[in-house]
Amino acid sequence: MWAFIKKEFLYIFRDYRTMLILFGMPLAQILLFGFAITNDINKAHIAVLDNSKDVVTREITRKLLSSHYFILDRYLKTDAEIKPAFRKGEIKEVVVFEPGFAKKIKTEGKAHVQLLLDASDPNTANILNSYTQGIISTYVFQNLLREGKIPLHIDVQSTMLYNQQLKSVFMFVPGIITVILMLVSAMMTSITIVREKELGTMEALLVSPVRPGIIILGKVVPYVV
Repeated sequence: MWAFIKKEFLYIFRDYRTMLILFGMPLAQILLFGFAITNDINKAHIAVLDNSKDVVTREITRKLLSSHYFILDRYLKTDAEIKPAFRKGEIKEVVVFEPGFAKKIKTEGKAHVQLLLDASDPNTANILNSYTQGIISTYVFQNLLREGKIPLHIDVQSTMLYNQQLKSVFMFVPGIITVILMLVSAMMTSITIVREKELGTMEALLVSPVRPGIIILGKVVPYVV
């Protein structure tokens, strides 16, 4: 057994292609996944429906956009524009200010903000919700310290669209299916090539005018389909 193990090690070290696959592919995957898989949210596209258009709503909007978390995609004019914007996948969040926002803060000491979030990616929706509420709370706190007003309260109501229960299975399962298809396709392709070698038909394929890449592709496609 040790002789076979030694022989396999010698084969690996002498074949540069095996070494490239053995070390190059894992390194490339680590780099790709390391940059692709992240929970950080930067420059998420949002829309603002400002039904009040006063100093306070403009100041809150400015605070949101001054952070690196959000990019203003557009200002909406009516509620009817919200769903089409979400369905096109152009925005991740809509911030809705109620009419008379600044007036209600001045007279009643509180006002309402509604956050509509695309929860098809529940992790992103939760993070954006936390960022937005945190920025609004910071604005209220800083405003109280600066102006010394009576306690103010901005009621932030969050609504998750397309996945109200925030089930992560709707996002992870499609990705897992893709990974499984890749693994099964690679494994079955290897098995069929070995079978061609065992049956003695590999030589016939190699001497045919068909290029090796076409042969491999012809064996991969049926298993992917």
